[in-house]
Amino acid sequence: MSISFPVGINFIIGENGVGKTTFIKKLSGLSKGPGRSFWENKRIKKNYEFISMVMQDVNYQLFTESVWQEISIVSSDDELKKKVLTELDLYDKKDFHPQILSGGEKQRLLIGLAKVSKKPIIVLDEPTSGLCKGKMMKMINYLHEMESLGKVVIVITHDYELIHKCGGNVFEFVR
Repeated sequence: MSISFPVGINFIIGENGVGKTTFIKKLSGLSKGPGRSFWENKRIKKNYEFISMVMQDVNYQLFTESVWQEISIVSSDDELKKKVLTELDLYDKKDFHPQILSGGEKQRLLIGLAKVSKKPIIVLDEPTSGLCKGKMMKMINYLHEMESLGKVVIVITHDYELIHKCGGNVFEFVR
């Protein structure tokens, strides 16, 4: 398989079990297997240096003792960190342990980490799962913000309403 994702929002759709999550795990370097990845026509060996991931289960992606420490891993710019945490309604929780945040707050924190990182590719696995309509609209705004920053945004989803409202490229995986 050969696939090229342009800058902007790219959706991967397909039936359960068709290999969407396996694909992004291999793409991100979380899973070994055959294949190669390229960025700007150069082969990359350390995919994690180029890709930010927001997995469906966010509980395994946060490791530090506070929200502030978590975002400090990817940026040393205090003003930028404050701005992003404020936009995500998380600045008042900057001293909280990430594991006591709600699922939606953890997801927003991971999106914030992806936003402030210098990594050009962001992968989100089912980012609207369990979100109400208002939070889905915020997610659409986050995706467009990432796009405006010149990032390649790859979204695995079964949410056709998200695709319709957000717009972007659609890649369908089939058996």
